[in-house]
Amino acid sequence: MTERKFWIALAAVCAAGGVIQLPWAPSRFGGIFFLVLAVCCAGEWFVLRLRDRSRICRALAVAGRALFALFVLSFAVIQLFVIQLGMRADPEAADAEYLLVLGAQVNPDGQPSAALAARLDTAYDFLQANPDSAAILCGGQGSNEPCTEASAMYAYMTARGVDESRLLIEDRSSNTIQNIENAHALIGDGHRTAVVTSDYHLARARVLMARGGLDACGIPAPTPYPGQWVAVRCREYCSILGLMLSGRWG
Repeated sequence: MTERKFWIALAAVCAAGGVIQLPWAPSRFGGIFFLVLAVCCAGEWFVLRLRDRSRICRALAVAGRALFALFVLSFAVIQLFVIQLGMRADPEAADAEYLLVLGAQVNPDGQPSAALAARLDTAYDFLQANPDSAAILCGGQGSNEPCTEASAMYAYMTARGVDESRLLIEDRSSNTIQNIENAHALIGDGHRTAVVTSDYHLARARVLMARGGLDACGIPAPTPYPGQWVAVRCREYCSILGLMLSGRWG
């Protein structure tokens, strides 16, 4: 009885967390993530109710516990990795010739979202401090965006006074791997590079930079809203796990 209470209580907590996050677009992924967890926990509660009457339910209950323990362990390990590699700038980044600025959502009015603006502001500060460096603005056009991310980034940076000769456009990519591959093709080999992206995304970006033949130096941009903290880390967990399972990690 006590174990069943634990699972149904956990399902209720996850469901509440999911419902709270669903209405706000920047945290919607977190809402879906927690609702899926709620369904899984409710499923464990259900098979525990029937385990005394069914060998299949007993087996499912054991498998459910094992899978949940594996989830908790993998989530903790990945989050430690994200925090360790994503919350600080690399000193070597100061020597970068090219700064890869990874794209993010563009608003319907063509302006960068808060996350993208934070990345661009971080890149702007770097370019101001390093006048010999250039930035590669990376990002194609999503189905819900009015223009390419790279073009919105270019307009934002030139409006702040960055010389257009210091800005390169990479506007054909739709994910981080393509961002890096296309940027590498644009500048070729032999250049010192660094990447600018959101702090929660930096650890993954650094690994993919090394995989793509570029320097794995990184500069984190802050997550703009505290309310996004949980959602973006849930998304990052799924992204990193997906890369591992598909053999595209490292």
